[in-house]
Amino acid sequence: MKNIEKIKFILGITLVGFAILGGLIFFFESFEILDEVLGDKYHTSQIWQQGRGDGSGASSTPIFLGLCGLAGAYLLASIKPSNTETKVEVSSDQQAK
Repeated sequence: MKNIEKIKFILGITLVGFAILGGLIFFFESFEILDEVLGDKYHTSQIWQQGRGDGSGASSTPIFLGLCGLAGAYLLASIKPSNTETKVEVSSDQQAK
């Protein structure tokens, strides 16, 4: 694999990893599983609820994580695998009858 393909692979895995991790955190917070695991019953993260800090709208975190997932999937799909196969030509010493 060329160096650019290695960089694409690492960045693609990183971006898809952000989206997967964010999705898991969102899932655990929506069912209040994260509160039980961390033992923090009353101080749930507000990352999914607040917009600009004044509570005026939804958070842009899901959009950011979705775009990270799409960009990572695009990078992973554009990787060209290297051809490491070597073709061996076999010649036969036998004559055709």
